[in-house]
Amino acid sequence: MRQPRGIVRKASGLVLVAALLGARSSNAVEVEFVALSPADQWDTGTYRAIWDEFGARIVAAFETVTCLPFTEPRIPAIVADDVSHSGGPEHPMQLRATYARAVKQATLVHELGHRHLWQLAERLDGIDGHMTLYLVLDRVWAQVWGEDFAAQRIETESAWRASYDYGKTWEWARALPTEERTRLWNELLITNGFPGGCNAPSPAPRRTPDFVRSAP
Repeated sequence: MRQPRGIVRKASGLVLVAALLGARSSNAVEVEFVALSPADQWDTGTYRAIWDEFGARIVAAFETVTCLPFTEPRIPAIVADDVSHSGGPEHPMQLRATYARAVKQATLVHELGHRHLWQLAERLDGIDGHMTLYLVLDRVWAQVWGEDFAAQRIETESAWRASYDYGKTWEWARALPTEERTRLWNELLITNGFPGGCNAPSPAPRRTPDFVRSAP
């Protein structure tokens, strides 16, 4: 199994996005969290604390579950009272400031997951970006914070109300037998020129949704 890279975090305040996209470290995974406004500073500190405590485990979990190296050594992240998104190769990701801590944890991993899977440029027919992510996302959550956390976060995302049907996509992913999840993931790896033979852990047991949240 590939050894995960080390984790480093720089102190940051209100800085230009251009500065976030500057020089890269050659041997570390670094997330730099920047508040969009002074009102977002406290929540920025919460995201930073999450990464300080769990960053190494998050990177290791992604590499273990996906059988892919974590290729971005430096990741800028804007914290704002706005919709979360993964950004782009030349743009920072954005994380919603107003979430509770547990949802911050899940959202950070969700958006990092999209970025991690950019290296899979070719997608399988009929399987979009969120479907691809959901083949592995709950397994990453579970490796870092346990099965109960993963099950609760599936409930949360399934209840999001947005133009994209997150609940339907989670239902699709959760209904897949373990063997089919593994087969699809290995087909995806091979299609993108990576070795097959990845045996990601099985999906967690189902739970009944018990609360509803807004879309990210």
